[in-house]
Amino acid sequence: MSSKTEATVSRRVASPGRARWWILGWLLAAMMINYMDRSSLSIAAPHMIDELGLTAADIGLLGTAFSLTYAFFQLPGGWLTDRLGAKPVYVMALGLWSIATALMAFGHHMWHFMVSRVLLGVFEAPVSPTSAKIVAEWFPPRERGAAVGVYDSGSKWGPAVAPPILTFLIMGFGWRAMFVILGVLGVIVAVGFWVFYRSPEHDRRVSAAELEHIRAREEDDNAPTGHIPWLKLFTKPQTWAMVLGFVAVVWTLNIFVTFLPLMLNDIYSVADAALGWYTAIPFAVGGIGGILGGWFTTKYSRMRDQLAPLVCKRQIAAIYGGALAVCSVLAGVTTGHFVLQLSAMSLALFFCGALSAVGWSIPADVVTGSRVASLGSIQNFGGYFAGSLSPWLTGVLVTTTDSYLVPFLLGAVVAVIAGIAYLLLLRAPIRVTSGPTETGNPTS
Repeated sequence: MSSKTEATVSRRVASPGRARWWILGWLLAAMMINYMDRSSLSIAAPHMIDELGLTAADIGLLGTAFSLTYAFFQLPGGWLTDRLGAKPVYVMALGLWSIATALMAFGHHMWHFMVSRVLLGVFEAPVSPTSAKIVAEWFPPRERGAAVGVYDSGSKWGPAVAPPILTFLIMGFGWRAMFVILGVLGVIVAVGFWVFYRSPEHDRRVSAAELEHIRAREEDDNAPTGHIPWLKLFTKPQTWAMVLGFVAVVWTLNIFVTFLPLMLNDIYSVADAALGWYTAIPFAVGGIGGILGGWFTTKYSRMRDQLAPLVCKRQIAAIYGGALAVCSVLAGVTTGHFVLQLSAMSLALFFCGALSAVGWSIPADVVTGSRVASLGSIQNFGGYFAGSLSPWLTGVLVTTTDSYLVPFLLGAVVAVIAGIAYLLLLRAPIRVTSGPTETGNPTS
């Protein structure tokens, strides 16, 4: 056997398999649908305003109603995921939020839409903490940063593909039909996830080598240990660092998800036919930022192996927070030059996506597997609780000042606070030295 052939065989033997990456594809698809459903309001907003007499402040209020509900239901959503397992919670949430999206098609008054958006917030709440738990179960520590970056990029790819696709649906079938089609798509994906998803130990596609690879534990004297009670998570500075850091992600993302089409239309009078494509550009760049952010986090942590992965991630998160602050200011400045402002918006979402990827990779580094979804849900709760002010406040400021600059300036301040919180409060994982310990990785 030639040396070249031997090398090829060696690589094949060493390869642990790829089943875990197929699971990541499911998470990415569901996350894209999740954010397409959120973005649907902003795409339909001009038509709803013309047909029903709503205002920009009304649209902002609907965005805030969703965000507040989404925030408060993070806590029970993460707790249920850790108690019941990822699969049943994930499938139920995906199916029910898709039905809530479809209900928007039947609204005629503000309270109709308010009920639909509240239900959307309730049932979308478990998706991110559940996704983080699934990644913790399917990927070893050395791959989690990259894996989180891929599925979390769906929070940008969804809004990126939503404008051209949903605009096409509105132009062809009307804004009400658009909501129905989105709902049906989500239900189909939920059924598929229920049929095909298994935990690594019960998935026949997972070889013994891949299962060993998934269950590998990197040697780290500072790794999280023990099972911490749920309420005690709120007493840890690591938790509050993650909460404050994630506010910056949610604040910025909420402005773009709720108001980007209206912003381009108000400032540059972009027509409906082109609006979908131009709106897609910043979110597509944000998706790239999420993937590259996760990849860079993994690469940087390996390069600096003298430091714990969490220390590397907090450094990166602080840098991304500062970059997001600068780009947010630039995005809010009305330059009068369409390409320059669109570029600034794209950069803001790039760093928003990168910071989000780092943020969602941190829970598995801070606590053991039995509390990953719970800690992730607390992070998301805090982020969306504070970030829920963003759509409402943006709508009010735009209505009263006829300018988008001030909301982006506030976003820059929040991003700076996020960077400081990561640096000062996120110093080490949580180590529980007394009480029950976790003996294995929980499965779904």
